[in-house]
Amino acid sequence: MPSDFSIKFHGCRGSFPASGPHLVRYGGATPCIVVRAGTRTIVLDAGSGIVSHGQELVNDVVKKGGAVNAHIFITHLHLDHLIGLPFFTPMYIPSSTINVWGPRMGAYPSFEAAVQTLIHPPFFPVPLYEMQSIKHFRDISSAHGIYFLKGQEEPLQILKHHPSSEKPNPDDVEVTVECMRGYNHPKSGVLIYKVTYDGRSIVYATDTEGYVHGDQRLTDFAQDAEVLIHDAMYTKNTYISMPSSTQGYGHSTVEIAANVAKEAGVKKLFLFHHDPNSTDDDLDEVNTQSKEYFENSEVARDGLVYEI
Repeated sequence: MPSDFSIKFHGCRGSFPASGPHLVRYGGATPCIVVRAGTRTIVLDAGSGIVSHGQELVNDVVKKGGAVNAHIFITHLHLDHLIGLPFFTPMYIPSSTINVWGPRMGAYPSFEAAVQTLIHPPFFPVPLYEMQSIKHFRDISSAHGIYFLKGQEEPLQILKHHPSSEKPNPDDVEVTVECMRGYNHPKSGVLIYKVTYDGRSIVYATDTEGYVHGDQRLTDFAQDAEVLIHDAMYTKNTYISMPSSTQGYGHSTVEIAANVAKEAGVKKLFLFHHDPNSTDDDLDEVNTQSKEYFENSEVARDGLVYEI
């Protein structure tokens, strides 16, 4: 019997989409993960991988007479995590409702204002307002909790610790989405998300780099999660080699990811945000080496479905 809590990887590369005969088994699309939790579907990031998810929605929902109601959570505004959104087919379908959460960053007054700057001429030919779906853009921060309630279509967003906020009855909550702000990714940081369903959690920690003695905030946030999806863009050699070390670029190694997984006591580790220059053979080697650091680890690949 299929699990009612699962992950599908639609894009696992970092920096830019990549293609070629040496990138077939792990894929070349940039970040997009689809989490199915009970009756809910949560999309994490809108890199080029979200294009294939949109095509699946058209085939599975729209062509059967249904309407898409998508919930997309963006980690940060770097192009590799947002480039697929204007190519997400439901954006152009009038019956679709697209809900997008993301962080305020830089000088922009809102997350939406920043996205509008990108999805607008001259950078993209079709501005957001010409796409025929209904679109809701919302700011999100570590102060917020997003609660998908049983029998209620739209989620509740509240300030978790503010005295004016009344948290919902736990028995009424189907899925919760929370985030923490990571500060070690240039230059405005990144949101790390946790999706919780039926007492089980998935933590999505892309575009993050380690600290001396580990990232204690991330370890606490990911404590006892069923799955940790963690940036592991670099090998140890590329991370520290000179004259072009990648240390300080805001990305991790296998060792950094494994240390977080061990300290947090997670059950499964997926290595993510692969260097676009890493070939299938390179990632095979990473996959083998990773088990020396954390036995239940795996290099993520496009199309992989993992049931919890």
